[in-house]
Parts: sequence; structure tokens; C-alpha cells
Amino acid sequence: MKTIFPIILIISIYLSACTDSPSEETSNKSVYFTEKDLPEPFHLKGEKYNIPEIISPRGIFLKDGLAIVFERKNVSNEKFHVIDLVSKSLIRSKGIDGMGPGEVSVITQVEDAGELNKVWGFDPELRIFSKFDLRDTSKLAEYQMKSPETAYFLTNASWTSENTLLGNSVDGWTKYLHLTVEGDTLALFGDWKDMINGKEFPGGLKPEELNANLVSNIFQGPMKGSADKKHYVKVGMSIDYIDIINLEDQSILTVYGPRQEIPYFRIGYSFGYQMPDFGANATERYLDVFAGKNSFFVLFFGKTYRELSDTENLNRIFEFDYQGKILNHYQLDYPVYGIAVDEENRAIYGVTVDREPNLVRFDY
Repeated sequence: MKTIFPIILIISIYLSACTDSPSEETSNKSVYFTEKDLPEPFHLKGEKYNIPEIISPRGIFLKDGLAIVFERKNVSNEKFHVIDLVSKSLIRSKGIDGMGPGEVSVITQVEDAGELNKVWGFDPELRIFSKFDLRDTSKLAEYQMKSPETAYFLTNASWTSENTLLGNSVDGWTKYLHLTVEGDTLALFGDWKDMINGKEFPGGLKPEELNANLVSNIFQGPMKGSADKKHYVKVGMSIDYIDIINLEDQSILTVYGPRQEIPYFRIGYSFGYQMPDFGANATERYLDVFAGKNSFFVLFFGKTYRELSDTENLNRIFEFDYQGKILNHYQLDYPVYGIAVDEENRAIYGVTVDREPNLVRFDY
């Protein structure tokens, strides 16, 4: 998974057996949980689809009764597939590999474009947002725009309106940047220093020895927003943490767990910048997140990358409300990488990473 997210890359609550610790002079708070705080899991039985066109899926997005399953970079053309969830059949595949007009090199996130039958796909390598019409027959994007030029380097960005974005910064201590598509800054909030204050680091490292580039990189992971654009949730792929972002007041509630400690890493250097090296035995933590109306779902892995398709100790999903309270704990019976949730029909969809990757549905 190290290639999937480039290595550059709130509210006073009560949580059983957890501790509140507000950051000084910020509107940020944190809570902690362990495995003991999780409720007994519901064991979900997956119904696997048979879409032969799916080759090496990395994520999924739901829109208007359709599933958009997007592939990893090793798939050259047909970057994503549009699947009818009722008939369980492929409608079409789209996305041409390349750097020309309407082409993309890789898609790491798909989001609603706010228009009927249209979605945005984000290409972090070309730093391009591509709008696709799910119903037309062309495999090319109908419109593309460059990621906004700013003084901050953004690893990922999520739409907050038709002309604004929330981005995650990695070249300074600022965590989040709310900006327009023209690159004008609306707000800067969050501090990466809050993530390391009072923490113990492996190997005798001290927080003051770590620069912003390294700290922001060890806390990288996917970020998704709710449909109403009020909440955004970012999770850590190397560190067990969840940022719950309230965009209206720009407050952040950070949930740590189930593992509390920061794992061992070495400090490497790339072009003079500190970079973390977790090593081959490092475990992947949170692989994906879905932000729903009143709650959100996080996909927990907790194993090494080489165990990705292992049928033992399979993925789990934790459901939280936006105050950080644990609501549910789900045990899956397929190895899954990306998830999306149909809350109305109480169905969790995922893309499997077993020997025959495909789309799978779990009713919950």
C-alpha cells in the first residue's frame, strides 16, 4: 500500500474508558480507545459480485444506484467501472491512461460532482481533477482542471462545494487548507504539532528532532467528506488515528486507537527532507473511510502489506458518530481494501483483494 498514498505524501464528549485532552489554544480535542472498548463484533457475510472487467481494484464510490469501482495504477486503460447495483451488471468502463486531454494516469479518489450522472476523479500524479459523465460512451473525461496552485503542497483534496476544496498539507505545520479552485485561501486550521506533543517516539527520538515534513508524512491516509459537506474524516494508514473535522467551525476531534503507541520508524532523507521509513514489517492500519449522514465507517486492517490477501484475521469496520463515540464493530469475511456505504438500504460495499478481486456487498 505504500504506493497508494505517496509517502510525501470539537465537542466535549464522553467515551467509556477514554480520556479527553483538549489542545491548548485550539478548538481541537482528542479521545482514546483500545480493543477492550470495542463492542462485540457483528459478523457480516459478504455477497460477492462477478464482474470480469474488475482487475485490481483499489476503491469504490456509490452514486444514484451505481457503484464506481476504480482500479490501481497497474491497470493501463479502463481506470474505473460503472456497475448497476440492482442488476449486478457492468454498464461501462471509462478512463484512458495517458497525459493527453481527457486522459489520466491513476485515480485515487472519486467524488460526487454535484451533477446528475457525473463524478470527479482525482489523479495525484498529474494533480488533475477529471469530471466524467457516467452515462456517455466516451472513455475520456469531459472536463479537467489542475489542482489549485497554493503555497502549500497538498497530498489529497476533497470537494466542499462546486468551487471549493479541503486539502491536507504536508510541507508545513498546518494540517488543513480550505481553498477555492482558483487557489485563494479561505481558512488554515489544525497543527501537526498537536499530533506529537506528549507522545513517546521509538528509538529515543524526541519531538523537537522531527520536522514538519516527517510528522505530516507519518500521519498520512485517506480523507472523505459527508454528502452534506459538514464533516470530513481523515484516517491514518501507519498510525491509529482518526481526525473528525467540522468544517463549519473548523474544529478537529482526533480519535486515537485501538493501538496507542507510535510504531518504530527510521528517519530517511529525500531531497534533503526528513522522510519516515517504517520498514517491511510495518502494519497498515486504517485503509479507507466512509463519511455518512450521522456516523462514519472506518476500514481497519492491522496487518502487513504482504498479508493483504490473507484469509486469517480479516478486515474489520468500526462505526463512530461525529462526537467520537463507538457505535458498532463489524467483522468481514472477505479481505477488502476500499469501502462505501448505502445507509438507506444498510449495505456496505467493498472491493476485495483476494485471488479473484471483485465487488462485494455486506448487509448490516
